[in-house]
Amino acid sequence: MLEVHPPERTPHTWRDFFIHIATIVVGLVIAVGLEQTVEAIHHRHERSELRETLHRESEQILKDSRNTSAALDFHQDWLGRRVDQVKAAVWQQLPLGEPAAYARPAFDYPDNPLWRSAKIGGLVERLGPDELNAYSEVELLSGKIDVFYDDWRQSQSKRLQLERQYPRHSLDSADFTKASPQDLRAYLGLLTAEAESTKILQEWDRNIQGAEETILNGELRLEAILAAEKKSSCLASELAKDVTDRRRHSKDWTMTRSPAPCNVRVCSAAVWSIDIQGGNRDGSA
Repeated sequence: MLEVHPPERTPHTWRDFFIHIATIVVGLVIAVGLEQTVEAIHHRHERSELRETLHRESEQILKDSRNTSAALDFHQDWLGRRVDQVKAAVWQQLPLGEPAAYARPAFDYPDNPLWRSAKIGGLVERLGPDELNAYSEVELLSGKIDVFYDDWRQSQSKRLQLERQYPRHSLDSADFTKASPQDLRAYLGLLTAEAESTKILQEWDRNIQGAEETILNGELRLEAILAAEKKSSCLASELAKDVTDRRRHSKDWTMTRSPAPCNVRVCSAAVWSIDIQGGNRDGSA
């Protein structure tokens, strides 16, 4: 049988009601405060780890950029010598000699997968405005390098395809003794196109090199990074010109010129959301 007992306490008064509400409110405030404190500590830890990760990636990018620069400098010098040989054969009807020995260093071009992964995961929101701008600029430069690297490989592939149509002098060179003037003109066109694509890739590689050197020195302002990119490109342009002069005019040349002012177009990141297609970063031929 169901038994009904009268309440042991008298009904709550308004005072009891407000005390009860106040207790609930205080408990909620404490709970929310603790949650936010724990979240702030977690975000601080994530920010610290992300900064360390991006610093290590910047060091790797700078290393890869310098290796890329050395490899492209060798490649461009080799192309320049070969262009001079083919020009002499086309315009002066001189016999086309064998190309110089080719021993370009292997390289991985600079890329920033850790930044892109952090951006997809939303971790970059932990960074400050200057950090966002700085690493977004590197992402833009990396995207440009990715595109122009593919262009460079395509131009190199076209030149190699033509060379493979001819008998071999050796493992490293084709025999063009029976090539027609039209074939030599086509070969010259492929060489100059490859030299131009190499030059473009060099310029963007120099830009990211200047940017990462500035970031690793602790300067994250976008203005300083863009200035470093421009300076790096100017110095590279002057060096390339001096190397060309040395090749054409003297074997005993020494670098005595000082860099002259130049205007180099540098692109900055207006937004920091760039879709970068993945691909093989191997710099092998």
